[in-house]
Amino acid sequence: MAGARQIVDPPAFTTLPYGLWEAAHTPTPAGPQWQQGVTWVERCPTGATTYDECLAVTGVGAVPEPATKTSNVDQTNRGATPFTVYAEFDCSPVGLGDAATVAEQALARVEQQQVETAFWTGAAGGQPVVFPHLAADAVVADPQGITLQTAASVCVTGADIAHGLGELEQCLATCYAGQGVIHVPRSALPTLAAWKLAKRGDDGRLYTPAGNLIVVGGGYTGTDPGGADPGDGTTWIYATGAVFAYRSDVFVTRVRDSLDRAENTVRMIAERTYVLGFECCLLAAHITLGVPTE
Repeated sequence: MAGARQIVDPPAFTTLPYGLWEAAHTPTPAGPQWQQGVTWVERCPTGATTYDECLAVTGVGAVPEPATKTSNVDQTNRGATPFTVYAEFDCSPVGLGDAATVAEQALARVEQQQVETAFWTGAAGGQPVVFPHLAADAVVADPQGITLQTAASVCVTGADIAHGLGELEQCLATCYAGQGVIHVPRSALPTLAAWKLAKRGDDGRLYTPAGNLIVVGGGYTGTDPGGADPGDGTTWIYATGAVFAYRSDVFVTRVRDSLDRAENTVRMIAERTYVLGFECCLLAAHITLGVPTE
């Protein structure tokens, strides 16, 4: 009870920008089956060049016969697994009127951060069950041989942000010819800003000078591909191809299913299921944090 003090509403909650969901493609699913996970055929081309020897000129002698054309599109069966974010609100049956709303509002406050943590670490409920994820140092396949996880390729370690981001984007350009995604923990954003390496687009999202999207994850932990802490004054950042994501509607438990008679409380749970994946590349760089010295 608040006594003589007036009961008021708390301040409105605003989710921070530049999160993972803003950068993801969100296709419309054809039914709910995606909540069991998804599988897709991933085609990652490198391409090549050739010429017509009758038209070509080298300037240094006869034109040799061009090499035989060979396959240059890597085709892989990939998969992604589901995980669920939830928020639980326990209350007395007396306060039942607002319990479902409170649980749903609580989920809205934490789901972005929880999704980002799961996508970085690969853990849900304390277990390594989220595939694919960023901080990974091993290949994982399901019993059907479908690739769920690839190991991150390290492009550079111990570099300043300008060098590290440049090396990471060069690796990305070699692997993926389109717009990719750079994943950074929130601790790295001031360094990116100080070096003028993050610019806000007309769509409200962040981009590198090269045009790749930047995700600033409040749930991103900064750990290396093996899950180890990066060390003081440093962090790991990752690059992927385009990210796609599915998420369910919010499900709130029914009152009759949530009554704990032993404690005489109602356990209201709001939850939402996610599946995330990305194309072709998983790349990593270890960078130092701090402002330019010159």
